[in-house]
Amino acid sequence: MKNRRQFIKALSLSGVALSHPSFVFAASASPFTGKLVITVQAQGGWDVTHFCDPKENQSGSDIITNWSKTEETRSAGNLRYAPVANNNSFFERHYDKTLIINGVDSQTNAHSIGETANWSGRTAAGFPTLTALYSAVYAPQLPMTYLSFGGFSKTANLLRPTMLPYSTSDLQGFLQPNIDANNGNSILDPDIWALIRQLNVSDAQSMLEDETLVAGNRRARAAYLESLTNNEALAEFATTLPNRQEEEAISGDNRLISQAHFALLAFKSGVSATADLHAGGFDSHNDNDLEQIDLLGQLTDGLDYLWDYAEQLGLADRLVVIVGSDFSRTPYYNSGAGKDHWPIGSYMVMEKNATYTNRVIGATDEEQNALGLDTRTFSTSSFSGTKLVPAHIQKALRNHLGLENSATTLAFPLINTESIDFFS
Repeated sequence: MKNRRQFIKALSLSGVALSHPSFVFAASASPFTGKLVITVQAQGGWDVTHFCDPKENQSGSDIITNWSKTEETRSAGNLRYAPVANNNSFFERHYDKTLIINGVDSQTNAHSIGETANWSGRTAAGFPTLTALYSAVYAPQLPMTYLSFGGFSKTANLLRPTMLPYSTSDLQGFLQPNIDANNGNSILDPDIWALIRQLNVSDAQSMLEDETLVAGNRRARAAYLESLTNNEALAEFATTLPNRQEEEAISGDNRLISQAHFALLAFKSGVSATADLHAGGFDSHNDNDLEQIDLLGQLTDGLDYLWDYAEQLGLADRLVVIVGSDFSRTPYYNSGAGKDHWPIGSYMVMEKNATYTNRVIGATDEEQNALGLDTRTFSTSSFSGTKLVPAHIQKALRNHLGLENSATTLAFPLINTESIDFFS
């Protein structure tokens, strides 16, 4: 992990990254100028006692963290964190753009329900992710408006997600079907290719004139026509993508880095507005510390790269990054040195130059039970206050992103959910 971090740092400081073709874009800018929203899903259940809600062992209680046998909780700005993995470097670099919300009850120990709750705002299926909702309201016209690299990515039929393969370099053949990937030359004569495209568009338009089409087929054919008419923007975007060898040099064995690289290039090229990044493997029922420390290191390395590359591309001022998981891990170890499912977890929201960052809202007690929150003063108590659930965070994010009053959002109400202003 250390060598990977050193390589990433060297790349960002050298002229190599800035000379890469990925940094060359057409003069035409994206018509979409709003916020760019990314979620990072630590799928499987991260151990927040090893990250943003650190816990030290208490006399007379079961061991909650092995690291606290010899170490103490550390701070960066107003944030407290566990002294493991790459946490020290990460929080020192990013505390000023980070809000931590602790003590959030996912209301389940089941992965599928936890994912649904944390990324849509309710435990029942049928609601879209925040990212799908944002793209549907603000940027439905973009050809790849909503990117998903895995995890929970439900859209409630508001739009089509772009599901990405393991290697994003594989997309070049789909985005530039007339280009030979081996030499970069045209397969067919450009004039013949242009004629084929013109005929495809004409056929797609004719298909839509069929008045007997059912709604589902009409949507599918309209989407096909849209893909044809947006082909130039996508083909231009394809020229910015690294090939497989370049992708491996950029990301090493950390797929989150390659996802971040692709998403930011898509934002810069004006073809996308939101993305769900996926970091899996956090379901550490055995050897919790070994697995979590490695995965948290990869997570923070990926977030480091995301913010560094966003700065290089001039996008950092527009980013809103939400990091979370299905739930967390138990406040004790099992017989296999692992930790099992625990509903009380955390969110982390990152935004540059925001007024709400460098603070922690919500808390858990010494054994990771959620405390009540006074939603006016943000003080916490074992005896009173609001118990936070994912709906509170999702509703507040909708408001923060200006989605709350749109007709699209009103079709998916988070009812009986108190409005909490985490972002003032």
